[in-house]
Amino acid sequence: MESRPAPLESTLLWIVTGYRMFAALWLTILGTVAIVSEGTTVDRPGVVLATMALVLLWAGLTTILRVVRPGIAAMWWFVTLDLVISCWSVLAGEAAGTIQFAGGYPLAGAFAAIYAFGWGGAVVSAIVLTITGLTRVVGGDQSISQDVANSIAYLFSVGATGGVAATLRSFERRRIATEAALQQERTDRIRAEEHAEMAAHLHDSVLQTLALIQRDPGSTPDIRGLARHQERELRAWLFPEGGENGPTPGGFREALVAVCSEIEDIGTAKVETVVVGDTGANTAPIVSAAREALRNASTHSEAEIISVYGEVAEREVLVFVKDRGVGFDVAAVPESRQGVRESIVHRMERHGGSAEVISQPGKGTEVRLRLPIGEA
Repeated sequence: MESRPAPLESTLLWIVTGYRMFAALWLTILGTVAIVSEGTTVDRPGVVLATMALVLLWAGLTTILRVVRPGIAAMWWFVTLDLVISCWSVLAGEAAGTIQFAGGYPLAGAFAAIYAFGWGGAVVSAIVLTITGLTRVVGGDQSISQDVANSIAYLFSVGATGGVAATLRSFERRRIATEAALQQERTDRIRAEEHAEMAAHLHDSVLQTLALIQRDPGSTPDIRGLARHQERELRAWLFPEGGENGPTPGGFREALVAVCSEIEDIGTAKVETVVVGDTGANTAPIVSAAREALRNASTHSEAEIISVYGEVAEREVLVFVKDRGVGFDVAAVPESRQGVRESIVHRMERHGGSAEVISQPGKGTEVRLRLPIGEA
């Protein structure tokens, strides 16, 4: 089933159809005057009458088609036939042995070509009408000045009409693009508002319940672990961007979140994870170091909550692991027992990064990791 033309295209098609009907009546009046006027010699009045009938019939048919099958007006065979009839109206006066009586009808075919094919139709129709008009000079009695004047009129009219149509279509494309962008923005905003409302409701109900289960001393380790797992999955769905991000497959974010989930599942502390940005660069060293920092905090800090913040900056990846547990005096740890130095500090240094361990007894511990990656 043919689609209906867009509003602007429908308007342009009505203009083309209306002009064709007007030009057909114009040609009919001029042809009638040529036949009935005294002093006007028409060698072959039948040619004039046939031309009048042809253009009237074609104008009526195209008007009907405009209503029932508007898509035909953009087909090449329709435009070609329209141009052939227009060219015949130019040559009919010479064939009838009288003055030219086509009036402005030849432009109907040019306007149809412009509607269907834009500037391409304008160029082709202008060339065709100009060549047709100039062929009348060969063996004709009419002065060449009249044919040249007609050709100039065709060129000017076709060029101006093609420019107007192109400008209108350009404005229409911009309008449609703007409306589509506004509609998409409204749709996205509505979805975001609905998602935010649902997230707020679940945060105030389900997430709070899962948090209470994890803090309840009467809950078994299995129950607390299940509650943490369900809370993590729900948060990943509710907050895919921003604070507690869902993982992006194959990148830094996925690896860091997986490590945090692993430590949370095997330990007793809750791991709160915030990840900003993502990268596909090799971040295995910093993720492994973060895992060791998390494991130490879960095993030795006695903290109920461990905070992990990861960020992909312009030229480096940052990870901060912090707890408010028992802490320790870094300087007082014997060299032989500084597993942190080998598993975290030296690991980062071997890969061009750095690690800083800040801790005080009774005030918790913070491990700061940095790994250069070049352009993010």
